[in-house]
Amino acid sequence: MNLSDAFKAMAKVKEIFSAWGIMFNPTDEQAELATERIQICNGCENKRTDPVIHCGLCGCALKAKVFSPVKGACPANKWDEVDEKFLTPNQ
Repeated sequence: MNLSDAFKAMAKVKEIFSAWGIMFNPTDEQAELATERIQICNGCENKRTDPVIHCGLCGCALKAKVFSPVKGACPANKWDEVDEKFLTPNQ
């Protein structure tokens, strides 16, 4: 693994831990963002339900993934419109 890949992996780990932390005590705005994101996921062809509900592209558990504070966290780019409403450009 080169240095660039290591930094990307570290950023992904930070995103995952942040999402799980937010999930346990979200603000009203974070909860609304998650609600809109999960509605998109529920109609997505990449949603998988076995062994847990997760994204078939990235493998993340959707119950936490939808709380990601990162703009563009959906690997299929299906959250872009919702992210524009809730997240600032540098997130």
